Amino acid sequence: MHQRMAQAGDPRDTNGDGTVSPEEAAAYVQAYLQQASPEERQKVLGGYFQNMDSQQRQQIGNAIVQDPHNPVQNVNADDPNDLAHAYSQAAQAPAQNGMSPLQAAFSQGGALSNPLVKAGLVGLAGVIGSQLLRGNR
Repeated sequence: MHQRMAQAGDPRDTNGDGTVSPEEAAAYVQAYLQQASPEERQKVLGGYFQNMDSQQRQQIGNAIVQDPHNPVQNVNADDPNDLAHAYSQAAQAPAQNGMSPLQAAFSQGGALSNPLVKAGLVGLAGVIGSQLLRGNR
């Protein structure tokens, strides 16, 4: 479930235990989405969602629109670019109870608390980290 970090000091491993938990990955992804340009967000997320199967995209799309605090209430999960845009908006929405709608969706009992979906979030954090290491920012 957790991604073992190859190097010490990985910015995604906020508690320094050598693994990136889904909660750490959600915070990392949220921070990236708040700082990245709209074009970069679209490129990274659109590419990530393009590689998912339609059932996974639908699960994420459904979870995004289910949160009443989320500004996104409609998303076409069959369109990776529309899903990327919705995901970005959810990550940047105002916090409720100390969490963005995106973080809440991945938290215990959230709409995306499924272990496989959480593993996908850790994977997305890895994709973002790879992009940053390659200097695409």
